[in-house]
Amino acid sequence: MAGSMIYRLPVADATAPHMIAFRSAMAKAEAISDNRGYNFIAGFHGAPFWYCWHHQINRRTRIRAQLFLPWHRAYLWYLEQALRDQEEAGAQVPAALPYWDWTTQSRIPPAYAATKVGTEANPLYATKAVVPNAQPPINRRTTRSPGRTPGSRLPTAAEIADVLTDTDWMSFADRLEGFHDDVHVWVGGSMQDVTTAAYDPIFFAHHCMIDRIWYLWQVKHGSGGIPGELLDLELPPFGKRTRDVLDVQGLGYEYAASAANVPVPTGGAQ
Repeated sequence: MAGSMIYRLPVADATAPHMIAFRSAMAKAEAISDNRGYNFIAGFHGAPFWYCWHHQINRRTRIRAQLFLPWHRAYLWYLEQALRDQEEAGAQVPAALPYWDWTTQSRIPPAYAATKVGTEANPLYATKAVVPNAQPPINRRTTRSPGRTPGSRLPTAAEIADVLTDTDWMSFADRLEGFHDDVHVWVGGSMQDVTTAAYDPIFFAHHCMIDRIWYLWQVKHGSGGIPGELLDLELPPFGKRTRDVLDVQGLGYEYAASAANVPVPTGGAQ
């Protein structure tokens, strides 16, 4: 199945087929200690690798703002490929990343808040961030403190609807990054610290929502607007350039509002 078109769906109940497939792949990825594993890939964002353009400010070209969306889209794609490598042979439901729509679900989704699923530890609840070469070294479980940071809040549906009307890509990207920051602060704990944010599995559900909003903006306004000088910039360490991530279908995925919106596959696995 790996390599076929997949559909990213909203975070749902833990028993939903797409959540079962995703959770199973996450459990396997979290148990891998080499560069195929979740812990290694989580380290791309903050410690120990610090690849994320979001935190690397070039005052002349304003790279921080301009590559925030493309870099994270490549990051999501890379993790998703690693998870799909953990799919069961013959699986009918892909291990696609789900998105957390915090405009309608204004709490940590139960699928991520439960410590266990049945008798098994829930791999979406927390992971152990192990970064021995960080300064100071990191070896601890991820934590959350939703809504406890004074002044923190989640973006509203009205705010997202408004940002989608912005016709200028740079203005849109800047505003969306601000809403993105609000969610990190609201979740709190590890998500509020750049060093460890990506070790919390909710990081990727949140960033899928951000990527989905960019996708909806592209549907409405087209894929242009990004300054031409950015199109050939590399998005390390993913082997992609900005121009390579503008078309989500070219990356092998789409977004759907629910499983009912996913086309029925024909001629084999989806």
